[in-house]
Amino acid sequence: MVIGIVLFSWDIKEGAVLEEKYPKTFNIPKSAINKVYMTHAYSEDFQSDELIEITYEDKLILSYCDKRRVPDVGYEIITLVIHEKEKINSYKLKKQLLDFAREVIQTPKSERNNVFLEKVEKFSEKPSARKILLLGRASTGKTTIKKIIFEGIDPKDLLYNPLEPTRGITPSVYSWLDLNLGLFDSSGQELQFLLKNDDEQKFAFENTDAIIYLFDYPKWLSHSQEIIDEIKYIMDTIEKNSYSSNLILFLHKIDLINEEMRESEILKLEKSIKDKLDLPIYFTSIYPNLIYSLYNSFYEILSNFSEETVKLKQILDRKIEDHTKIMCYITDENNTIIIQTMSIDFNTSFINHSHKLIAHLTQTFEDMTEHQIGHVIISSQNNINIIMKNLNLKRFNIKNLVCISETLSANKLILLIGKIRPLLYRYLYFNTID
Repeated sequence: MVIGIVLFSWDIKEGAVLEEKYPKTFNIPKSAINKVYMTHAYSEDFQSDELIEITYEDKLILSYCDKRRVPDVGYEIITLVIHEKEKINSYKLKKQLLDFAREVIQTPKSERNNVFLEKVEKFSEKPSARKILLLGRASTGKTTIKKIIFEGIDPKDLLYNPLEPTRGITPSVYSWLDLNLGLFDSSGQELQFLLKNDDEQKFAFENTDAIIYLFDYPKWLSHSQEIIDEIKYIMDTIEKNSYSSNLILFLHKIDLINEEMRESEILKLEKSIKDKLDLPIYFTSIYPNLIYSLYNSFYEILSNFSEETVKLKQILDRKIEDHTKIMCYITDENNTIIIQTMSIDFNTSFINHSHKLIAHLTQTFEDMTEHQIGHVIISSQNNINIIMKNLNLKRFNIKNLVCISETLSANKLILLIGKIRPLLYRYLYFNTID
């Protein structure tokens, strides 16, 4: 987002005198410096400080000068250079620059460079790093879940084409809004070795924010006590070694529970497990009409680490709360669903079909957006309307907004999308929610 920031003064004979810059590798063209200086010098008002905004080639430049000091010390200027105008055109960043620049400029010159370097890192928007470990016995679905949630693989493909077993511990790194997420997938066949071997255990558990232990419905029916003992051993390990990890349970493959009894059976299972283990538990499946349970589970887990996840979902929730039979979700540049919400009466059997349809359309849609086509509408004979809108929000690499409705006409769905995007934009770039 921010390319670099420089502190320079202006000497009438020598021109710009660079005093400090960040990062050290950043080089601002002399022609850009000259344009900044000439813009500040254009106004002869020396009664206040000044923040200007100019464009240079494909860059946006915000620049600060305390004009009240110019008659005594000359021009002292702090200039921030940004990639694209849409990414930065926000009150929040301008205020941040004003606060930073005022503090630096008012510092005695002998100490100014040190203060500049101490405070300047606030402009480097570094994603928060989090680590999640997937544990569980063989064939419970750990790698499948990783592929679906973080790599956008079609769940239906994985239902009929099972993945090869994981060997050892496989780390992967993913971007999720404001998070850099390290996901460690472990081998079910080697679970006991991992838990009992000190080196393996330390590698897996240390600095882990969340440990997700998966067990599936059939294994719970046949090996419930063994699973409980295993979970308790993990809990004891976390406590004994003072690991700062939250242990979370996934009871997976709930599609194997008889549909007519599923709701009551899940309530019974939840009570039975929580009586023995005081841990958060999610009931999940990759089966088409239950896949939303998996997305919602990861939303809740990652929202503990990411304020952006919570705020963006709140925006979607608020905009659909007056509508029935509707679902909306947001994808990132990897076509991963990062936010999903739906009305309580939405037909969940549509979810997997719509995900798959959008996945097939994605490449074509990307080609179309290059020709200024911003959305695609799909309408069915039974009044289901789907709209995919290219959001073009570069912050956190947010890509598309998809809305599916069983009740709204295509035109009304377009209007809804038209109301959602400005709200997302204002939050991401101005940090405000109307």
